[in-house]
Amino acid sequence: MAVTTHLWVLAVALGVTALINWSSVVRGDVLVERLTKPLVIVLLMGIAWSLDWEGAVAGAPELAPVLVALAVSLVGDVALLNATTTRFLVGLGSFLLAHVAYVWAILGTTGAGGFPWWLLLVVPALLVLHATVGRDIVRHAGAQRGAVLVYQLALFALVLAAAWKGDAVVLLGCVLFLASDTVLGHDRFVRERRWAPLTVIVTYHLAQTLIVVGLFR
Repeated sequence: MAVTTHLWVLAVALGVTALINWSSVVRGDVLVERLTKPLVIVLLMGIAWSLDWEGAVAGAPELAPVLVALAVSLVGDVALLNATTTRFLVGLGSFLLAHVAYVWAILGTTGAGGFPWWLLLVVPALLVLHATVGRDIVRHAGAQRGAVLVYQLALFALVLAAAWKGDAVVLLGCVLFLASDTVLGHDRFVRERRWAPLTVIVTYHLAQTLIVVGLFR
């Protein structure tokens, strides 16, 4: 697909906004973080709409589930800007819906075709991840452990759907989403680390971008 001028503008704006947001996380600039974090997803919604409007590649999904995924992600982003217990659960529910919408979108693609070889790597990797880090997060989540477990299963379903369809870009985006939320969950419930907030936001933004671009490129 040829990249038009307005797509370039959106892409540059997305990159600059994401860099400003990451910098604000490092500096602890809460005001800038609260302004730029939602804006990244708004710009990504514009990119998704533009890619679809200008003619997505054959086999691309419908635009609706992708916009739904991004819209509820936006709600989750705002909720998690001040992650009290209630707001954390709102964010968790929002991103759960985002994963369901993305699974819907991914399953609506034609995929790479052939045997889903990626599953041979992804399935054991997910089992190991849950047996080590994932189960530890659930165990330390206290009263929220049921919701956290359901959320983890939704994340695993997202990665499995991407592996089944076999698109490497979309799969990488889903794996980064899993990595982002795993670090977030471990940092919140098990052990805080100084590098966690930046790692979470960088992998999250890369994940959302790769999924959208991978679906419509």
